[in-house]
Amino acid sequence: MKKIIIFSFFFLFALHLYSQDAATLNARGFRQAKKENYEKAIELFTQAIKTDASFTDAYYNRALAYSKLKGYELAIADYTKAISIRPHFRIAYNNRGADKNELKDYTGAIEDYTKAIELDSSYAMAYYNRGIAQLNLKEYEKAIADFEKAIALKPGYKEALLNRDIALEKKNE
Repeated sequence: MKKIIIFSFFFLFALHLYSQDAATLNARGFRQAKKENYEKAIELFTQAIKTDASFTDAYYNRALAYSKLKGYELAIADYTKAISIRPHFRIAYNNRGADKNELKDYTGAIEDYTKAIELDSSYAMAYYNRGIAQLNLKEYEKAIADFEKAIALKPGYKEALLNRDIALEKKNE
């Protein structure tokens, strides 16, 4: 009798380990991403999406992996899909803005950061990121205001302090 119970336990463990439900595939992909094996992670996130096309986390995680591989257009598409499923996904807006920034679509990035801020007015990173995009557009006053807001929300925010000083310097040139 004990052998059957032990076998059943290992069978259930193995079944869970190789389960093909979306959550499990997503978790396996996440583990691969943590190991910086982004190609395998993308494969697993894609399988999760095929299993459940409404599984937001798989789109979001695949976007992160694409972004790590500098596949910004693919990442933006996945962030967009995640947002369409979960419209209040502030982090997805912020990260989509970051990828638009990488593609030098500063206006599009600002729109995404602004939406993230609308969803959470205490989101210091979104203010900081929007300040960077404003700086890239030479909108120094707006950049300074965003960096100052980020600093007010997160005192000692070194990157915001540094970039505020850069914006102040550029403004006065």
